[in-house]
Amino acid sequence: MNVGLLALAAAVPIALAFGLLVGARKSAALSMSVGWIAAVILGIAVWQMDLSWLAASAAVGALEGLNIVLIVFGAVLLMNYLDLGGAIGTIRWFFHGIERDRRVQLLLIGLGFETIIEGAAGFGTPGALAAPLFVGLGFPPLAAAVFGLFFNAPNPQFGAAGTPILGGISTGTMGDLVPESAIGALQMTVSAWSGVMTGLTFVFWGLLGVFLLIYWFGDDAERSIRGAARSTLPIAPFALVAGTTAGLIQWAVAWTIGPELPDIAAGFVVLGLGIVMANYGVLVPDDAWTFPDREQWSDVWLGGLSLDGLGSGAPEREMPVWLAWAPYLAVGLFLLVTRWPTFDLVSRLKEFTVGFGFDLPMGTQTWTLEYLYLPGTMPFVPVAVGTGLLFAFTQRDRLAENLDGEASLPDGLDRRLAGVHTGLAQWTRYNVAAWRESLRQVGPAAVTLIVAVSLTQVMIASATNASGALGMMESLSTVLASAAGGALPAVTPWIGALGTFVTGSNTTSDILFNALQYQAAVDVGLEPSIILAIQNVGGGVGNMISVLNVAAICGVVGLSGREGDILRKVVVPTVIFALFAGGVGTAIVYLI
Repeated sequence: MNVGLLALAAAVPIALAFGLLVGARKSAALSMSVGWIAAVILGIAVWQMDLSWLAASAAVGALEGLNIVLIVFGAVLLMNYLDLGGAIGTIRWFFHGIERDRRVQLLLIGLGFETIIEGAAGFGTPGALAAPLFVGLGFPPLAAAVFGLFFNAPNPQFGAAGTPILGGISTGTMGDLVPESAIGALQMTVSAWSGVMTGLTFVFWGLLGVFLLIYWFGDDAERSIRGAARSTLPIAPFALVAGTTAGLIQWAVAWTIGPELPDIAAGFVVLGLGIVMANYGVLVPDDAWTFPDREQWSDVWLGGLSLDGLGSGAPEREMPVWLAWAPYLAVGLFLLVTRWPTFDLVSRLKEFTVGFGFDLPMGTQTWTLEYLYLPGTMPFVPVAVGTGLLFAFTQRDRLAENLDGEASLPDGLDRRLAGVHTGLAQWTRYNVAAWRESLRQVGPAAVTLIVAVSLTQVMIASATNASGALGMMESLSTVLASAAGGALPAVTPWIGALGTFVTGSNTTSDILFNALQYQAAVDVGLEPSIILAIQNVGGGVGNMISVLNVAAICGVVGLSGREGDILRKVVVPTVIFALFAGGVGTAIVYLI
């Protein structure tokens, strides 16, 4: 069959999934499931895949998806333990007392806090936490939503301890394109080049954020290019130092250690440095900038909300600040020690596995779970459970309020045992609440990820068929390479952004398109690892305009129905970032 017709047929599963998501507004889980069914039917009818081979491919893909789900679940579980225990409230309280200049607040939360949360949790969590924090500090709701999305763009590439790279480049998503023994090296290379592109973006991203904040939400004289530039200039040194620091740390960690730690390390360093600079007035303008009087805020800024009570009722300090941050520090320290190259612990951790394989006449399909290396199982779950135990005994009264009441004690309990019994009872309720909420939150994403990886694996495995035709991914990559040619590096970020725009996940975008991008790079004669890095960076760009992310952030700040107002704002930095990533990627491919 003609390669163009094969590519057209191969595009049907992805087109169906995207069409249902965007056009019919169906759930991601349902849309991906329909795409999966289409891929199976095409695999049998057009590619004449052996049924046992197809079934094995689908099963192994689903299990590889489960590996990714474990990372997501562990990250969300830790977040829920912190939230129920009062740590998130304490972190919000902490930001209220740092600096009153809105530009400094924007940079500390955007470049510091959001970067940490993305590295530790990912999957929409940074914006969902940062946007209410901005509102609580007195930002207009529209600004809170816009910049909750804006500052997450250079981070998802390494989100949830490197899930887009670890999950998007695994034996289940790359199939037969890359030998299993070379997967680790490929992940490291993609991490390195992704860090180059996002690190360079960070240098100017904070400054751009301040400019857009003033241009969109300043007074009448500032809502022009010249006026916004005039009010941005005094904070430019602070913004450039913070952005450059974040970029350098993220790049250095991504290049030397791997994809698990760049965001966590960069966020903590820039937050610590920024707080010290703000407290001592280093590079902080003498005149603090703030928004116009609230009476001048337009209905668009407010999203139809009332001014009554907006930004009032500051969160309380529920525990020592160091204790609130301690779980994140523990995660970062574990990842730093275990991934540090000179310690050579990665290979040892990977020796502990469970798994199985399917030995079939046409090849072997295998699945493994490296439970001491996978961030979801180690360290997220142990740190989360340990956090729960620590908070249950040290923050018992606060926890009782958050869990709607103190745990009851049995009659006649010895007074000496009462404290221990209460702590254990609270810990039990704490565990149940955190795990139940995490399962509820991760459920839809789990189905989407499992089906998406299985869909991708079926499309890759279609290369082994009785018809002798090119596989689905090979057909698509051949057409893409032919259409893009040498401009593939400039086109790639837009494909990555499209994937995230539709699915809401940098990881899912990489899962869907990595094999396609890899094969297209080979067909054009370009270095595949750099193309995969550009795809990964593009996936992060798409987070700003993702329908799911925009809807979620509207929900947490009470702007439901105002999604269009947000999209009209964030499309501007989305285009800037995509063009920049394409330009840097092209330079890397052809000059370096």
